[in-house]
Parts: sequence; structure tokens; C-alpha cells
Amino acid sequence: MSIKTILHLLLIFSLGVIAQKTLAQSIRVEANFTPSSVSNTSRTVYKVVIHGTQQNPQGSLPQVPGLRISNNPQSLRSANFINGVPSVRVELNFQVQPQRTGNFTVPAWKVMIEGKSYQVPPATLQVLDPSQQEKQAHQDLRQAAFLELPFSRSYFFEGETIMTSLTLFIWDRLPVNRIENAPTKIGESFSSNNLGKWTAEKRNVSRNGKIYSTFTWPVALTAAMAGTKEISFTVNLRVRVNSRKNSPFSSPFFNDPFFGFGREESLTVELPRKSIEIKPLPSANRSSDYSGAIGNFRAQSSVDANQIEVGDPVRLNFSIEGKGNFAAIPAPILESNEEFKIGPPAFLFEGNEEIKSEGRQNFEFILTPQKAGNLKITPLNFSYFDPIQEKYSTIIGNEINLFVKPGEKWIEPPNQNKSQNSMPSNIAMSTNDLFQTASDPGIWHSSLQPKSIESNYWFWTFQILPLSGTLAFGLLGWKRRNKFNEDFRIKKANLSRKLNENADHRDPTGFFRAFKDLTRMQISKKDKSRNTFAFSSDELITFIKEQKFDKNLIIEIEEMLRLGDGLEFAESSSQELDFKDLRRKVSEILKKLS
Repeated sequence: MSIKTILHLLLIFSLGVIAQKTLAQSIRVEANFTPSSVSNTSRTVYKVVIHGTQQNPQGSLPQVPGLRISNNPQSLRSANFINGVPSVRVELNFQVQPQRTGNFTVPAWKVMIEGKSYQVPPATLQVLDPSQQEKQAHQDLRQAAFLELPFSRSYFFEGETIMTSLTLFIWDRLPVNRIENAPTKIGESFSSNNLGKWTAEKRNVSRNGKIYSTFTWPVALTAAMAGTKEISFTVNLRVRVNSRKNSPFSSPFFNDPFFGFGREESLTVELPRKSIEIKPLPSANRSSDYSGAIGNFRAQSSVDANQIEVGDPVRLNFSIEGKGNFAAIPAPILESNEEFKIGPPAFLFEGNEEIKSEGRQNFEFILTPQKAGNLKITPLNFSYFDPIQEKYSTIIGNEINLFVKPGEKWIEPPNQNKSQNSMPSNIAMSTNDLFQTASDPGIWHSSLQPKSIESNYWFWTFQILPLSGTLAFGLLGWKRRNKFNEDFRIKKANLSRKLNENADHRDPTGFFRAFKDLTRMQISKKDKSRNTFAFSSDELITFIKEQKFDKNLIIEIEEMLRLGDGLEFAESSSQELDFKDLRRKVSEILKKLS
């Protein structure tokens, strides 16, 4: 049994399992117009979706005056797993042609499914004249993507770090390929953290009567000066647009990009400028040691040892914990005195390094005692301004006692050189212990010049062994390379044959899959360290752009890949495709890539 036959059997078995598991599920019916607002010169689709079954319903669709609804719906069935839960459904699509302007509602009506009666909910369509539709389209375009930046208070203080979040809303109907860059701050009145990749993403968010996907970045803003200041953010999106100008309101973002070779354009989304009142810090009741901390904090001091000896260093850690502008808090002042020699502090922040708005800031001092005794370390006090209560507070540090021992004193050893040098020089050395020894003769050498290394047999042995290994590895590599080239040629020939067969049978899915695989094979020669056969269409386009191909060639490849993805995933019709022209374009592209 072939692998293809086994896969087909597994697919049939999986669909059977899904169908059996969904028999006990409740049947749910939905109805809507897509799109729900059109002009009287456009068409729309009345869509009925039945979840929990794959049987076609039976019923009589009510007729609505002012709407011409087709009696031959397009039926689509699907079965899949969603988060491990089997799901089946039937979708009926009725083509609708409005005959006049106004609001039209298809009332609730009954359908029979599996011998039981179910109610289809009502659905409303808004039909506008072309001028009203153009206004509606511009409003939809403004609401297609936008930014939100909420604030918890109506005013803030100079130097205060404002924690908020920037959220990008993208309408599900807007064909966005990717977010080009992280949001960029506009205006010099505020400093901000570095916005990288978004930290939160949500789907199916309802706003303005539309469904959005949202992307959120945490933002920490710090105002440098008092007054009324403005701030804004901007971000760029890559969207698919259509080259054809067939829209009644000339908005390229709502044309179908899967026909006519859609292209990409950059769409800039800008947050409307927000005005924020920044107040100066009050001067009343401000302590003399206040150094700019704004927020709500706790502080404590500790040492790593309570008993040491003179000259031994000890670590004093002063930590500040809470919420506030940690990036602007300087280290407390602790100067050397007659009891301690104190070095500059080391900084260590525990928390989000990018934002630095909540966590713990540690200041570590190295203290070296200069004398013995029960010494006291000067307590460190910390003052801050609370923006919620709008008042100053001071944390009184605790006093730390340190017991310092005298330690051991250095005792200089006696000078032994003097006693040795004091020996009288006139003492004669005894010769009674002296004796004569005889040496045995060794091997006779005819010459004192050493032999050359080439005359030793082991030298040539060590030379021949790596040479033989190198030749063996080279032979294996040559055979492997020839096998790889032969496999590459066979695979390429098979894909080319599939491409032509799918074009003859007008199978767009198989045709574009074969083209994508052939493109992957051609560019795999450019960088063999990367597995191009696992690339998606976007990754494939990015890789091709990195290889510095001709710009026109890159555009042609991108158009073909987008067209193939659109036909495969959007369930679009292939009746308008000219396979003869497509085959010619594909052949030219592959020749340029080779």
C-alpha cells in the first residue's frame, strides 16, 4: 500500500471521527450580510452558517422587496479541530443585488436540519447611493486601523513617569500582511521607553460596530518640563491593494487583491495628538535631601556581615522598592569619614529594565573600617513625592551597628642572612668526604651532527596516514555531491511535470504549489545553510530580497506567491485565470532564477 493511499485513508478516518463526535453537539444557526453596507450599484452576499452538522438544510428563503436574492446558493462544508475540539459546519452563500437604497432586513425564517426545525436569525443590509457609500467608505478607512493611548489621570507632574499602554486596532477586513515597525513617538516633550515587539495580542475585539485584532505595547512616558504638552505615535502597516480602479469610491483597500495580481503598499497609522497638562512639583514642605524621586516607595538598609576586622571590606545595600521613576533616582550620598573609607555605589535594578517603573533599585556601597570598636554606619534617609496624594514623604533609615575587631599585628621575622654571613671565612673545607668516580662508556657515535627527521620511518608513516584520509573523504564527498545533484535534477523534473499537468487540468492550487516548490529549489542554491523548503511565502519573499535579485523579478515572484496563497486560503474562483499566460510567466521567472 502506497503512502499516498495511507494518507487518504487517515484523512477519511479523521473526518469520520469528527462527524461522529459532533453528532451530539448542538446545532447553531447564524446569518449576516458580507459586506453589511453597499451601494445600490454593488453586490453583497447573504450568508447562512449552520454549526454542528454537514447536512444541507431544507427551507424557503423569504423574499425581501428591494433585494434580488439568488435561489441557487453556493454550499460549502468544512470539518476541522479548533483547540482540540472537533467542529463541522455548512455555509450557504446567496448572491444579493440591491434594487434601491435603504435598510433591508431578511426576517427570521425556519429550516429543517436532521428532521428538526431551527430558526435562522434576522439580518440587516444597508444600501446607500454611491455618494453616501463613498462617505461610508472613507469613514471605514479611517476606522480600519487606529491607535489608542489612554491615561489614568487628567494631569501629571514634571519628572513623573506615566505608565500606560499603546494599542493598535486593525479591522479584520483590512488585508494587512505585517506591521512594518514598532510605534514611533512624535514630539520632544516626553521621553519614552524603547517600543519593540508588542507584548499582548487579542482577536475578535468589537469596536465601532466592527471586529478588530489588537496589538498592545507598554509605554512609560516622562515629562521633562511643566506646561501643556502634546504627544503622538505613528506606525506603518503593509497592506495588500489592487491595481485595478474598479471601486466606486476609489479606495484600493477594499478591492479583492487576489485577482489582477495585488501589490503591497505602506499604510501609516497615526495617533491623534493628545494634550497633557504637566504641573510643576510643589515647593511647600519639600525636604532638603529630596533628589527627584516621584512615586510610592519603601526603603531599607542591610550589611552582609555584622563582625569584621579592621581593613576588611563590608557591603552596605540600600534598596528602594515600589512604583515610580526609577530611571531618574540618583544614589544617596554617603561620604568617607575617620571611621570608614567608602567607595562609589554600584547600581542593580530588579524588574523590567526597559520601563523601570516598578521593581527594586539596589545601591551597594563598599565600606572599609579604619579602626576597631563598635562603629555606627550613618543612616540613609530617602525622600520622594507621592503624585496621588500630592505630598512629600521621607523614609528614615535604620541605624546599623558594626563590631570591628583589631585583627592580628604583623611580626617581622628575624634576619637569617646576618647569622649566615657571620660565619668566618677562614674555616677550611674538609677533603675527607671527597671521592673519585668512574663513568661507564656509552654508545659510540661516528658524528656529533644530529640525523635529519626525513630519515626516520615514523615521519613518513605520520605523513601518509592524513593524506590517505584526505583522499578518502574527498572521494566520498565527490560521490555524495553527484548523488545530490542527480536527486535535485529528478525532483526538479517531477515538479515541472506537475506544474504543466496542473495547468492543463486548470488546477490553480496544485499549479501554484508546484511553482512555490520550484522557487524554493532554485533559491536553495544561494544559501545552503538555511532550509528554504520550510519557508512560508512571506519568509520566501524576504529571503529573495536579501539575495539582491533584480527588483522586477522580486515583484513578479511576490505577485505569483500572493495570488497562489489567495486562491488556496480564500476559496476564490479560478475562472478568470489565464493558465497559458501564467505558465509563460512562471517559465520566465524560473529561467531568471537559475
